[in-house]
Amino acid sequence: MGKNRVLVLYYHRVNVSEMDYNLLCVSPIRFRQQMLYLKNNYQIVRFEDDWNSLDTDAVAITFDDGYLDNLTYAVPVLEELEVPATVFVSTGGLNQTKEFWWDELEQLLIVGENFPPSLKLEDDEFHCEWNTGTYEYRKNCYLGLHHLMKNYVGADKREEWLKQLWNWRGLKRKVRENNRLLSPDDCRKMDSARMVSVGAHTVSHPSLVNLDKKEQEREIRDSVDVLSRLLNKEITLFSYPFGGPEVDFDDDTVEICRRCGIQKAASTENALWVSGTNPYRIPRKVARDWNIGEFERKIKEYWTE
Repeated sequence: MGKNRVLVLYYHRVNVSEMDYNLLCVSPIRFRQQMLYLKNNYQIVRFEDDWNSLDTDAVAITFDDGYLDNLTYAVPVLEELEVPATVFVSTGGLNQTKEFWWDELEQLLIVGENFPPSLKLEDDEFHCEWNTGTYEYRKNCYLGLHHLMKNYVGADKREEWLKQLWNWRGLKRKVRENNRLLSPDDCRKMDSARMVSVGAHTVSHPSLVNLDKKEQEREIRDSVDVLSRLLNKEITLFSYPFGGPEVDFDDDTVEICRRCGIQKAASTENALWVSGTNPYRIPRKVARDWNIGEFERKIKEYWTE
């Protein structure tokens, strides 16, 4: 068998945003340039393919979360250039009534003006207070709340805290047009695109390893079931939110995925796929809003890191 490494890239958004605190956006122009470069230089394979039959290096494209801009800006490029990609969708956002919790945190703590000078989190377990009088202090508050929301509390508690924050800001909760998520109809359109496969990404995008097994299974199974009913097909692909091995998922999570019918699952381990890689621990490397020179240099580095 010849060499058959696969570089799996993961994106989140294809859009332009005035505030992109977590560096999730790649502009539509740069995304097209990046896809064109990959198409002209590498074999591009689908995430669901059996890569063991490859006899050359290849690249696979994935997206996490389920932002509407995946359909608006990424899919037309993928269809035009005939580049396959897999989009992993967090189903809790399909009703489009809220932004992802990290985007709401950004909206509440980073964007705008007229902030109260301090924030006291009212909670029986976490008694935290932050100075919010300056932008730097609010960034610190954002990081603290993000860490707690990711690692220590579930979806219900996150929702309670976000409601507190909206009241603290004195603002009415809203969804920014640029941050909309896929609707059920959007998800169907995505799935009908010739070059796109759809996989699951939990319901509420938690760090799964921090949940008990029952809650992990609910997050995974419910997202799989919702997509299966919506798209009228078996869902066999999955990516772990945040994706750090042993940090965000572990062997228990893998076993739950297997029981839920998942056949291949993506992590964010910074490595290449090689023959013999556990199909439930597919490594991926992040793609950012790099110009074509930066992108070419980064891709070449990725093969040798």
